[in-house]
Order: sequence, then structure tokens, then C-alpha cells
Amino acid sequence: MADTSWASGLAVERWAKELMYEVGKEIYFEKFMGPGPDSLIQVKNELNGQSGDSVTFGLITNLSASGISGDSTLEGNEESMGNFSQTVSTSMIRHAVRNTGRFDDSKVLYDFRVEALAVLKTWIAEYIDSQLFTNLGASCTYLFRADTGGDSVASRLGDDKDQLAAADLIVPADISALQKLAKVPGVSGQLRIRPIRVGGREYYVLLVHPEVAYDLKQNSTFTQALREAEVRGSENPLFSGAIGIWDGVVIHEHENISLFDDGGGAAVHGAHNLFLGAQAGVYATGGDPIWGEKSFDYGNQLGVAGGLIFGNAKVKFDSDGDSSDEDFAVIRYSTASTDFSA
Repeated sequence: MADTSWASGLAVERWAKELMYEVGKEIYFEKFMGPGPDSLIQVKNELNGQSGDSVTFGLITNLSASGISGDSTLEGNEESMGNFSQTVSTSMIRHAVRNTGRFDDSKVLYDFRVEALAVLKTWIAEYIDSQLFTNLGASCTYLFRADTGGDSVASRLGDDKDQLAAADLIVPADISALQKLAKVPGVSGQLRIRPIRVGGREYYVLLVHPEVAYDLKQNSTFTQALREAEVRGSENPLFSGAIGIWDGVVIHEHENISLFDDGGGAAVHGAHNLFLGAQAGVYATGGDPIWGEKSFDYGNQLGVAGGLIFGNAKVKFDSDGDSSDEDFAVIRYSTASTDFSA
């Protein structure tokens, strides 16, 4: 018994390419992705069309030696480049939809393949974004908490939500502190977090929960700065959808930033926001998105499957050889926030 073919191989290939294009547009992190090490999420497609299930990324660190001046001998005084790396393993994710049948399709004015494309590309993009948010926010080694009561920056390093008070909302001064901590690390063993370079200028990214974004938009210092120097005219994707820039930090909001209700040791509502620099994460693909079609019931029903072979990870490194990995370009910034679910 043989299935009836609903589409030729060329047609399936066309839909697979369309799925690839549409998924790329839908991924939230796409604006932060790029092939080079100066991207927030570095992307490699080395496995496309090749065998293998993992990709290794080299991590770029700054040179620290002072170099040679004048006619002093350079040979023999070279500096070893940082040799950290991050390996990403890939796996395949798939999902499928199936129609009721030709007769049911004839009652409505839609194309089942078009509808399948719409729901599958959204599902794949949301799956990828969810994975990236989860990995970037998991087991963070560098922590910084908000405080409006006057605690020093140093005393807040390494602190999480336990010391938060309900009044410890996001403030512009904390964003400036995060930017300085990225450039001049306040934690032993932490590398300088490299910024993303756009148009000759350096930027970091702060991802906050929409509740935290609301609180920031109520801050008079921040809103005054926006009125005087809003993001204007830049076509770089880094700025697309940003709620503003403060002290070289581009601020974005997303609902996938994790919330908590047990801050302050008990009942302070807040969010674990993420401050990110270049190579905060890595992303690898193992080929074009999958598009498969199968007919059922003598060709009366059509099933469409979509999927992707990919992998992603937060970049971590072993700073002191003790086998304990530390975050390469992520600082978790914990704040109290307005609770819209209360």
C-alpha cells in the first residue's frame, strides 16, 4: 500500500527554504546574532551539509602585555592569545500539524500549507528563543543586585535576590555600574566583558522583563534622558525595538526574562535581568530547517512536519584552571519590580 504524494521534491524544498527564511525573521535573538566574535550571539553554520554533531567556538580575549617600543626586540616577546573555547552540541527538534481532510478544507478559504508554515515557524522560533533565554540565565556566576538604600557597588556584587527590598527597582545608576563592572571587573577571575561595536562606538545589552521596563520608564532621570537623546536613525538591528540607551547600554525588554516572588528572603517580587556583552552566547545549526509532508487515508489528509537541527549555549570558561566554569559575558542583575499579576 503506497501513500499518494502531495508535493514533488522540488515543492518540499521550496517550502523548507521558506521556513528557513520565516524562522530567521521570527527569532527574537536574531537582532543580536552574527558570524563574528563581536556579536552578542555568535553563529556558526559549519555543519550545514556536513556530518558531525558539535561545533567549537574560539573565545576572544584582550591582550594584556604592554608590547615593545622603539627598536627593542619583539621576537621572543610575543604574547599568547587567550585559548578558551566553547563547544556546542546540536540536536534535532520537530513538530507537525495535520488537517482533517480535503472535504473540510473545501469549506474554508485558506491554504493548509501556508497555515502550517505560519504555526511551525512560530513554534520553532519560540523554541529557539526559549532555549537561549534559559541557557543565558542558568547558573550565573556573576551577580549584581539593585539597591536604593545606599549599599555600595562592591557590597552588591555576588548578591542575588535575598537582600532585595520591595523598593529596590531598576535605576539608571545601576545600569552605569554594570557597564563599568563589565569594563573593570569587580570579581576576582572575571574577564573584561567585551562590548559590541557599532559604527565605531561600543555598546552592551541589558535584557529586562517588561515589568522592569515599566519601572524604568517611570524613572524621571531615565525619561528625561530619553527626551534629550532618544535612539534616532540607526538601522543596525541592535537598536531595533530598544526602549532606550543609557551610558552605552542598549536596553531591551522581553517576557522570557525570569521572575521570582521570594526575594528579600520572603515575598519581594522581581526579575533576574541579563546584562550581556560580545560572545555571551553561541548558536550552531546543522542544516536548513526540515519540511516534510505525508499523506494519510488515500491522500485525503495531509500532515506537515517542520523542525531544525541546532544547538546553543551560554559561553563559559575556566579562568583559573580549577575546572569550575565561569560566565564569559553575562552578569545577572536582580531587581524588585512592579507586580502586574498581583
